[in-house]
Amino acid sequence: MYILGLATMGESAAALLKDGILIAAAEEERFTRIKHEGCFPVRAIAFCLAKAGIALAEVEHVGVYWQPFRMGVRAKGMLKTALRNPASFLSQTGSALREFTPAGGGDAPSSQGSWMELFFVRSLLQKHFGTFRGRLHYLDHHRCHMASAFFASPFEQATILVFDGAGEEVSTTLAVGIGTCLKVLRSIPWPHSLGHFYSTMTGFLGFTMLDGEYKLMGLAPYGTPNHLAFIRQNILITDEPGSYRLNHTFIDYHSALRGHFSPALRQLFGEPRKDDGAPFTDRHQQIASSAQAAFEAVVLDLATWTFQEGGQQRDVVIAGGCGLNCVANGRLLREGPFKRIYVPPGPHDAGCSIGAALLVYHEILGQPRKFEMNHAYYGPAFEDLEIAQVLLRRGIEMQPIADEETLLDKTVEVLAGGGVVGWFQGAMEFGPRALGGRSFLADPRHETIRDTINAKIKKRELFRPFAPSIKEESTAEYFHGSQPSPFMTLTLPVHAHQRDRVP
Repeated sequence: MYILGLATMGESAAALLKDGILIAAAEEERFTRIKHEGCFPVRAIAFCLAKAGIALAEVEHVGVYWQPFRMGVRAKGMLKTALRNPASFLSQTGSALREFTPAGGGDAPSSQGSWMELFFVRSLLQKHFGTFRGRLHYLDHHRCHMASAFFASPFEQATILVFDGAGEEVSTTLAVGIGTCLKVLRSIPWPHSLGHFYSTMTGFLGFTMLDGEYKLMGLAPYGTPNHLAFIRQNILITDEPGSYRLNHTFIDYHSALRGHFSPALRQLFGEPRKDDGAPFTDRHQQIASSAQAAFEAVVLDLATWTFQEGGQQRDVVIAGGCGLNCVANGRLLREGPFKRIYVPPGPHDAGCSIGAALLVYHEILGQPRKFEMNHAYYGPAFEDLEIAQVLLRRGIEMQPIADEETLLDKTVEVLAGGGVVGWFQGAMEFGPRALGGRSFLADPRHETIRDTINAKIKKRELFRPFAPSIKEESTAEYFHGSQPSPFMTLTLPVHAHQRDRVP
């Protein structure tokens, strides 16, 4: 039995299950080369079908990560905003129109998907891939997130946390998973949203919203959270355990998307940083540190409440775009009540393609669990001849290496000499993190290597960090805690006596 899972309308992706086992998954952006590509994932679907060697007619079920007919809560929220803040209402209306109608025409690869497209998934599939006689399932967005994390995890029972910008109606889901059952304990409705808080602060610091959130996370350690108490008391507020609310006098997400920040936020923090090219000051670092600390505090509170109310499951899984905040995930593991944590390599919306397929298989069809996502290499792979042809076309010199031992010796020689290696092997990773399939490698013992890569190769901010690659059995030698982190979704403190070795 083949089940196809789809995410579109932003971070588009496709995933294919065969008898409950994931055999292919890819994000549309990897084919169009447009980051966060949101058009209908034609190329990703084509890849999945080709990898399986099947036609669409052989797919029995298609799961879509969204229920487009559930628009009432959004409309009601917008009307409330209109009464309270007409300017914000206009921003929300503009955003809604852009989401509801395509930004481009036809099959243009740069055209973002739209809410309207979701009503025509069957016809779009048949237009591009021919006959489809199977069942089409429109699925709850947050349940797809839950499925992407829990059903792909090694845990039979677990606490489940979903944080993102928003699903159809909610922005946070606190749940427990047992076997193939997903039980929601509490949902926090849109527009109260951890994702919107974090994205707005990202924009305030001059980074691109819905793209540069990881930059805020990377900047935060350089500052002190001087504004934490004010944020928690007045902006990101917890009235009772296991809940929070957002003060929209400060956080006007839809206006922030257009570069306009509320007078209250500007009065508190000063004028926003204009763009990525402006210098950073202590003020910016304090804002980043305070926003990150407030985010972490809310996550820790929500997780602790869910643990207590959900039968005290010592394993926890996290999904939603906020699940990419590896600093918060690491703190949750250190300070929360959990022994193990699992965050899939694609906790963001693209991962809902996998979640949608798994949700159909387990929740709709009632099939038992048999799959664990313990690696991320489900994307395209290339033969040596294909790679050689590309290098020749680009005029890049090649030197074939006959055996792996010689390859490794040469690689180590370059790294030990302070060089940087572009490492390309096997299938492409699913998710936003480079995990050894398509990665830059460097020796962290060289003090200047970080600045070299950031400035000369990646051409990005000098404060941006890198992830270590280390043998699992050596983790405890360098880091506090021994939790495996194969998907770059955790940060762990480095032992003090090792810090001079990896400056």
